[in-house]
Amino acid sequence: MADSVASESHRPEPAAPLPSQRGIDVIINSRSGASDKDAVAGRVSEYLASRGLTGRVTVVRTSGELAAAIARAAAGDAGVVVAGGGDGTIATVATALRGSRKILGVLPLGTFNYFARRIGVPLDVDAALEVLAAGATSQVSVGEVNERVFLNNASIGLYPALLRQRETTYRQIGRSRVASYLSAALVLARRPAFLSLQMKLDGHPSSRRTPLMFIGTNALQMAAFAIPGDACLQSGQLAVCIARPLGVARLWLIAVRAFLRGLYGAREIEVICAREIEVRMRWPRRIPVAMDGEVVVLETPLRFRLKVDSLTVISGPGAGDTDPETP
Repeated sequence: MADSVASESHRPEPAAPLPSQRGIDVIINSRSGASDKDAVAGRVSEYLASRGLTGRVTVVRTSGELAAAIARAAAGDAGVVVAGGGDGTIATVATALRGSRKILGVLPLGTFNYFARRIGVPLDVDAALEVLAAGATSQVSVGEVNERVFLNNASIGLYPALLRQRETTYRQIGRSRVASYLSAALVLARRPAFLSLQMKLDGHPSSRRTPLMFIGTNALQMAAFAIPGDACLQSGQLAVCIARPLGVARLWLIAVRAFLRGLYGAREIEVICAREIEVRMRWPRRIPVAMDGEVVVLETPLRFRLKVDSLTVISGPGAGDTDPETP
């Protein structure tokens, strides 16, 4: 259990309040969620000043500004880098902090905020700031694909297509859970494309033909959607969920089942536990990969791995709570 992704292995370690001499870099992504990010930035600045903490608060509005702010924070003197946004923003910051001694803080400003829930950070901004000021830290395990960090999940096939559709839907009707579900319905109405995967699972060769491969690391998120694979996470491995070849009608049935009662026990989903997965395809050479709600195009082969206790985060008292009803 020491390697468990689900339990985060231990409770947060008590710490003194964040040392102001090290400084705090706060990066807020204006494109995450629906709240007024300028107002949030003002509140963060006021809070840091009231606690005597030295901090720089940056609101970014484009992907270029986000990349520049992250690079500046990673190279700077601040001991803590706070990512304000959704899980995709937090994962991007975490990737930049790999191998450094910097601590990652989280301001949950996205739609679902599963990573914040995983590490016990409240979704209320003021309460999240109190957690940051307390400074208790934990080591958490994360996934990695081709040297990019993912915190909750990574997938190929249908899910990246769904996320691209979701962005289109968001632009049309705004960001909401309803928009997410509508996007899923639109994608499932199309004939699925099947991927022919040549894999190595912890070095063992295997092959599959599938419309979707999903790799999970966050037990809370998987429990919330009743996705099988908790035993993998409890044993310190990635949960690899592979859909069997299904047509449109069967995909609709499995989607309805997932919505109504989850996927536990679904024969259409194969679950494999592994610490490292290599995925090759004859075609295409470059493939969209969904990671924590964002889509990037990566060269194959894809190399997924679990990085045990590799990320230091500021965490709250509920870290590791896998109750899907956590607010």
